[in-house]
Amino acid sequence: MEAERVSIWPRMEPFLLGALQVAPSSKLSFHYLRKMATYVRTREGCFPTLGWPMWRHISCGKLQLPEDVAWLYFETFDLLIGHTPEERLEWAECLSQCSSKSELDQQRNKLSVDTMQFLLFLYIQQLNHVSLRTSLIGEEWPSRRTRCPSPSDREAKTSSQNKNWDDQAHLSFVQSHLAEILELLVEPGQLSQSGQALRDCQISLKAVQSLGLLLEGSVCHGRAVQPVHKLLSKGPLQTQAGYSALSRSFPQHKLLSCLQQSLTLNPFGITACLCSGKKLAWAQQGILKISWQALLPFMAL
Repeated sequence: MEAERVSIWPRMEPFLLGALQVAPSSKLSFHYLRKMATYVRTREGCFPTLGWPMWRHISCGKLQLPEDVAWLYFETFDLLIGHTPEERLEWAECLSQCSSKSELDQQRNKLSVDTMQFLLFLYIQQLNHVSLRTSLIGEEWPSRRTRCPSPSDREAKTSSQNKNWDDQAHLSFVQSHLAEILELLVEPGQLSQSGQALRDCQISLKAVQSLGLLLEGSVCHGRAVQPVHKLLSKGPLQTQAGYSALSRSFPQHKLLSCLQQSLTLNPFGITACLCSGKKLAWAQQGILKISWQALLPFMAL
């Protein structure tokens, strides 16, 4: 009997809704976030949940971010969490009733988030990082050998320019940065003096649960979607990922290798929908026809 195939893919929501469509601050690079990961784990009141007062202290005092930008990241991440509509409405009403900055701060101080997931959220802001080299070199200079791009090529290029919508870009980002993502989950006691993860370091199951913000998957095609930590801690991937039920942890190098081999494109993403669907040319023509009819009265003037 053929072994069950486990597929793991990047979730659409954090990249589509969470990654701000601006070039991230250099203070949100891996270098600074690794320092922040150590800081929050060794300071009281920062772990496992991080409140607005401590995040404001870290972001404004340590990372030198403007307070409004710090709040934007904090609030955007909270929007990704599964609050009920009633809870969101109540929160919005409380903020709208604040008549002074002190009242606003008092209300914001009530908000707290999962520390490790918030770190991962800050890290994926690098999705829209602008490469200085690419921006200087630009595109290839046209020549006789350069073929004229087809409409499908132009459409693909246009869609790929917005990485938030591009699930291919999400997969590429995770594949390229997976080692750093896992290193953010390593506890401070398993880091070298320079702050780098040791070769034989372990990542706890609790820390791997934080990856649920970015990754999910299923066993075989068509099965129910499961959180990534459940797929890694039992079933076909348990041995491959090196999970120990005794220590409830994974060796980092085995976990990295397992995830790299299991990563695939989101089967519910835009690319999969486009591949399985069909464009309705008649619908587009109908839209154009209506548009021209709407313009006729103005053209007569």
